[in-house]
Amino acid sequence: MEPVVQLISAWQEYAQRAGKATVKDFCQDFLVKKKKNVPAEKGSDLNLAKQLGKANSLVKAYFKTALRQISDMELEWYYFLDAIAAAGEIRKNDIVSFRLLGEPTTGIDIINRMLKAGLIAERIDPDDKRARLIKLTSKGKHRHHQLGVLFDEIAAEVFQAMDMEVKIKMEAALKKLTDEHAAAIKGKKSKTLDSIEESVKKFTRAFKH
Repeated sequence: MEPVVQLISAWQEYAQRAGKATVKDFCQDFLVKKKKNVPAEKGSDLNLAKQLGKANSLVKAYFKTALRQISDMELEWYYFLDAIAAAGEIRKNDIVSFRLLGEPTTGIDIINRMLKAGLIAERIDPDDKRARLIKLTSKGKHRHHQLGVLFDEIAAEVFQAMDMEVKIKMEAALKKLTDEHAAAIKGKKSKTLDSIEESVKKFTRAFKH
């Protein structure tokens, strides 16, 4: 089918289905359908992971450079402050398990340093005497706000060349992804971790041969 004919047919089909149709909505619908029909290229997920890793390393490098001017502050502390602020109050083990998978000792060390710095406070969980709940102190809230303003300016510089619509879509997609994985990890129902462990086992078996 000729591209123009295909486009006209798609418009007619969309107009009947959507009723009040706009060119913008039609274009978005058409592109989404077209993308769904495109088979995933082998290695595309790995390439995405690599680019996300590079972007993360780049942003962290800029953040760390900024933190050289601020005493008694570690970059990882900001991420912990941000997660705790979003929750209001959270179990110590939950924040540690999500921020540092497989490294609980490192996470506890970070929490202890933040407690010593007066950025967070902890109390016994009334629902489970063995657990500890942590929240931001006034100092922690103030520091979180200060760093948020600073890092927002840095991030704006890093991503200024990107189209705003692309940034909004990426942020929404990545938030959905991380929220789903965080919930699965917290509930100890992460199929991804199980799949990763199985993949590692297969790799090590093949490597031995």
